[in-house]
Amino acid sequence: MDDLSRAVGEVLLSDLECPVCMEYMVPPIKLCTNGHNICSRCRESVTNCPTCRASFTEIRSVVLENIVRSQKYPCTNRQSGCLELFSIEHIAKHQAGCVYGKIKCPLHLLKKCSWNGLKNDLKGHAKAAHPEYIWAGSTFNIEHTKFTNLSESVLILSSSGELFMYHQKMKNGRFCAAVQLIGTSSEASKYKCVFTLRAANGIEKISNTFLVQGYSEDWETIFNSGICLCLVEETVKHFVEENKLKFTVTLSRVS
Repeated sequence: MDDLSRAVGEVLLSDLECPVCMEYMVPPIKLCTNGHNICSRCRESVTNCPTCRASFTEIRSVVLENIVRSQKYPCTNRQSGCLELFSIEHIAKHQAGCVYGKIKCPLHLLKKCSWNGLKNDLKGHAKAAHPEYIWAGSTFNIEHTKFTNLSESVLILSSSGELFMYHQKMKNGRFCAAVQLIGTSSEASKYKCVFTLRAANGIEKISNTFLVQGYSEDWETIFNSGICLCLVEETVKHFVEENKLKFTVTLSRVS
């Protein structure tokens, strides 16, 4: 038994599973005349207790409901690497977008790829299908040769043993760029990204540092929230030379 299993109590967790759907039970939890539990959703679809075939009562298992509310639950993708724990109110939302389940290729944002697979397979997929879009290192030199026609851009960055996604676009006259870890928000908070733009004179520069975001975060929310690089177009033009925009993105752990 691993440390995570011991921490959450494997036996207790199994007792909190509905005997019909095998999902964790959410209040209200109903009882049969012999005291067996069933989730409210499955109670509506069965006539007799699936454990003993007795009839159901309208009595709720109040003690078990209190345990359910206080318990932390492991993600169903823990065997794939997700070690997060959640309350019963939040685990369903997490599992719906957990990066250790099936995820979309980052290039789906550019409508260039329909791949849908496991996080552990993404690097191999990217190298085989999109070699020009996956870069390795810690400092990445990004260059756009046609700033006046700057398009939306996505890159997969391999750094510090992790995969990150770089995304930029012009939005309402502003140049926006951000980095996500292809992982959970708590894991992402361990990393920072530094955007540096330098003028042709070698003196003036802009350098902004932001925390990396988790892969489940919505890009529009990131770009609208101010937690990413977001510069007005006129400011960015000051760093454009011969219609070329050059800047660096540096990834590192938060010290």
